[in-house]
Amino acid sequence: MNYDVSLLDIKLFLMTNQFGNFSEVARRQDMTPSSVSRKMAQLENKVGSKLLHRHTRSISLTEEGVLFVKHCTEIISQYEQVSQRIEQKADTPRGTVKISAPVAFGRLHIAPYIPELLDKYPLLKVEMYQTDHFVDPAQDGIDLLIRIGVLQDSSMRMKKFGSQNYVMAASPSCIKLHGSPESADQLGRHNCLVFKGTKGLQRWFIGDEVLSPFDVTGSLYSNNAETLVSSAVGGAGIVMFPTWLIGEELKSGKLVAIMQDHQVSTSAEEQTINALYLETDNLAPKVRVVIDFLTQKYGSPCYWDAV
Repeated sequence: MNYDVSLLDIKLFLMTNQFGNFSEVARRQDMTPSSVSRKMAQLENKVGSKLLHRHTRSISLTEEGVLFVKHCTEIISQYEQVSQRIEQKADTPRGTVKISAPVAFGRLHIAPYIPELLDKYPLLKVEMYQTDHFVDPAQDGIDLLIRIGVLQDSSMRMKKFGSQNYVMAASPSCIKLHGSPESADQLGRHNCLVFKGTKGLQRWFIGDEVLSPFDVTGSLYSNNAETLVSSAVGGAGIVMFPTWLIGEELKSGKLVAIMQDHQVSTSAEEQTINALYLETDNLAPKVRVVIDFLTQKYGSPCYWDAV
């Protein structure tokens, strides 16, 4: 029996089973597909059995591979539990923290503070994944998930950083040229720059105590919020975005808040900014210090909402 099987071999094998091809495993592990394929061939050689059926466009498990997956999953799980207990006992923030955050929020409100975080905790490493798409933290191995919007029911634990507050705004030149709407009904006479995602045009909710949806239109739609903000600064029209996104433009005067006597949002429900993490008996020090660090940086209320 060959005992020269590494945890990396096992991890690559489990990932190959998960994603069904070497290319995706290689991309996630910063390897080449050929090197992953070679590792799997060496693993089969070590265990003395064929574990994978290699098809033209996909990979599947042999009968022996199915059995190997079951036991390898248990091995990795036990290793992670032991490592976490040792880390928690040492109570020293060390190791890699995988953070997933929305693209713009990560760029504006996480990335600028990473150097200070790493300087404060020299044994810490950060892997930052910025995406606006759904992320499964368990499947993708994410330690800390920054999620913004209407919080859905979740089995994950949560730390709320603050509320997501929206502002309707336009540039001084746009207001000077076209005036400022005073009610939702008047928006129809103004050019609105609207976010358009996979679910279509984003609806604007406006009201006093009760928010009602309004369909707004304009000459520019985009699935990139920062493109719309830049266009609004240039005088193209009116935008409605959260304060964390356009706070600097408002403070600098590049954008001016309008209809401030109305509540505005993209949903009738409360939206929040949260850090989510998987349910555990004891939160690992490496994750805890990142949450505490960001909480201290953001303040209460969050600095982008502070007057």
